[in-house]
Amino acid sequence: MGQANPEDSAWVKFGETYFAVGFLAKKNFHTVHCLESLKVDSAIPQALALVGSVALKKALPTRFSLSLGILLPWNEFRDREKFESQIATALADYTFRGHRLSVQLESLTALPEGGGIFARGRVLERTGQKLRNPKEITIAVIMLGYRNSSILVIEKGELTKGATGDFGFARMIEKVQTFTSGQKVNVLIPIICQARSRLGKRALETLARSHRTELRHKEVEEIADAIADARAEYVALLQNWLLQHLPSQTKIDEFIISGGTSRYLKKELTDLLRGFNASLNWCVSLEERIHNTFGDTVGNHSLEYRLADVYGLFYKLLNRPLPRLRETTGELIDVHVRAS
Repeated sequence: MGQANPEDSAWVKFGETYFAVGFLAKKNFHTVHCLESLKVDSAIPQALALVGSVALKKALPTRFSLSLGILLPWNEFRDREKFESQIATALADYTFRGHRLSVQLESLTALPEGGGIFARGRVLERTGQKLRNPKEITIAVIMLGYRNSSILVIEKGELTKGATGDFGFARMIEKVQTFTSGQKVNVLIPIICQARSRLGKRALETLARSHRTELRHKEVEEIADAIADARAEYVALLQNWLLQHLPSQTKIDEFIISGGTSRYLKKELTDLLRGFNASLNWCVSLEERIHNTFGDTVGNHSLEYRLADVYGLFYKLLNRPLPRLRETTGELIDVHVRAS
């Protein structure tokens, strides 16, 4: 009964294989995060589902052309040409929810993760502030997500170093699960992120699984200790990884930091990166534009932090400046700053 949005009931067929994607895969087929597999492998059915969803919602014809952009982890960036060949073949003839589509891939723009916020994230945050020319300084881009962490180093406009490591928020969640009994990822994440470092016993009551009062109290204490220990270990591991992969012989002038995990650890990251005596850009202006564009759709789940890289890539593909923002006076301001 009822009729779901295309993106919430997405399945595709290309070749002889069927794939359920997103909410449908999670709800009906109990899929799990494949953290060890390559993102390029899952990107094909995901991209087909995204294109199919847009085609249905916008009533596009069965044949149309497409310019596509994708962000890949640094350690998979070398596979971009292989991905382009595979996605072009798949788009040319596939089925989305029973609708056959033939899409011509006109162009593919692939950037390493962090490329979107580098391209459109260097926005003036306050009146009177000046941005230095990226061709005259060294910029380090740090992306911290659920699955992994990425670093890009751009010296005088040239990408000179990149690194990707398995130090995403999932590392901490897995450790919490090791220290506790029967905790599920989709339940742990919102509770931990909502309270951040100030996790009280009341917030943890919803995680307790025992029905006996005395056991629930003890279970809450065990969960609290597990989260505190896992957080401390995760912070130490992540800080060590960052220090190992940030250049030690080159002066960094500016950091651009984004990704959902970056906000959870903002204090710890700020303390660490201040030691480099560089400016810190948290992409606040970029995220505000995302929130203004999509409203509660992203605001209720703090998705502006996770979407910043893709949003920046989108406007780079359009070759247009970011949308205007309203200042506190209500006047519109326009930003034409670009970094490429």
